[in-house]
Amino acid sequence: MTYQWPVALALHQLGTLIWIGGMLFAHLVLRPAANARLAPPERLPLMLAVFDRFFPLVWVAIVLLWGSGLWVFLALAGAKMGWHVHAMMGLAALMTVIFSFIWFVPYRVLGRAVAQADWPAAGARLALIRRLIATNLTLGLVTALFGAAGPTLSAALSQG
Repeated sequence: MTYQWPVALALHQLGTLIWIGGMLFAHLVLRPAANARLAPPERLPLMLAVFDRFFPLVWVAIVLLWGSGLWVFLALAGAKMGWHVHAMMGLAALMTVIFSFIWFVPYRVLGRAVAQADWPAAGARLALIRRLIATNLTLGLVTALFGAAGPTLSAALSQG
């Protein structure tokens, strides 16, 4: 049983790095560079191609995060963890819902609009996806902060 905790945490960190790191790169590096250099007929297919590769990795990250998180929470800790873990789980649930919406609605419409070269419709869907990714990036960073600082904060708060 001693190996389970570090394995679960390593899988959790891997999922976090994939999801948050990908959002950070796409939102703060790739998107602004593409906006500055490419017109919609070049930019929108590029962003769709990036999402076509990144979004399946997000599903892998979600499975890693929920699987490892529940493994630690239920099997290893007996559901007895600090408030920060409950906050992380709530934020993770919200992030999962937001990503599921992105995947099933605006991402699909973006793909159809790009295939039809309907740049205004594709641009509108990309703008919505951008806002939702910005929201998930913010939630993900807050969640990661809870994961990193939460145990220390929980201990400090419980001591008064």
